[in-house]
Amino acid sequence: MSDQDTSLYCSIILWDLSRSPQTVRSLRAYLRDYAVDSYEKVPGLRQKVWISSTGPEGELWGAVYLWDSQEAAYGRPPGVSHVVELIGYRPTERRYFGVEAAATGLDSLVGALTAGVGMAFQPGSPEPPARPQEFVPPGADAFIPTGANPGGGPAVS
Repeated sequence: MSDQDTSLYCSIILWDLSRSPQTVRSLRAYLRDYAVDSYEKVPGLRQKVWISSTGPEGELWGAVYLWDSQEAAYGRPPGVSHVVELIGYRPTERRYFGVEAAATGLDSLVGALTAGVGMAFQPGSPEPPARPQEFVPPGADAFIPTGANPGGGPAVS
């Protein structure tokens, strides 16, 4: 194993869309027209996978992020994101993890994670990371009115 830092950090961010005028289908335009290209330029982001679920329990929307550092994983959300403004409120669930190990399947379409990455491959078996205080902007509990688009990203209808 090299002396290279192989730590990875994962964040899972989810929205219950029940209070939003947005739907999984309407948010797909945001991905196609803006988000995917914008996130390819975010420093410290190894990979982002957008996820959704629909069914009798309602619609969920979110993403799984793999980050190169704890600071990137727990810090200020990437400036390229406009999804809070589109959905109208902050995420309804956030989870943060240290990555223990990663593998890529033979037929991976998502992109390759490097074998040997994660805390399981760190010398001395480091302690799992304690969750630091995440960045919460001032007034973040306030509901963001639908149609607000202060970041200049695309409006989704």
